[in-house]
Amino acid sequence: MKNTLDSPEMEGITPEYVIQLGKKWFASMVDTTPEEELFSLPRLGHRLVQEHREGEIAVLTRQLQRRFGILPEWVREKIAKADQPSLEEWSLRFVDAQTLDDIFSDKA
Repeated sequence: MKNTLDSPEMEGITPEYVIQLGKKWFASMVDTTPEEELFSLPRLGHRLVQEHREGEIAVLTRQLQRRFGILPEWVREKIAKADQPSLEEWSLRFVDAQTLDDIFSDKA
């Protein structure tokens, strides 16, 4: 029996094509599914929270680089290990901060 993956119809289907197709399908599903249903799916809810966290890390990192230049390793490590509330707090502190210490100190 011939393997269906070796058939001529499958010739243009590459791993990259399948990944792109999956991303488009996922985006379409997220866009068309009511929010309460999305978050009722445990793994999907976790993924959405993780993607939000990663986006927040990226924005904070870009803002810090724009204002302070190349970031020291301790800042990169602190951001990478941060929980969501810390990221949110640091994003707010960034507005008034004059130094990296103003943002990342353990002040209340």
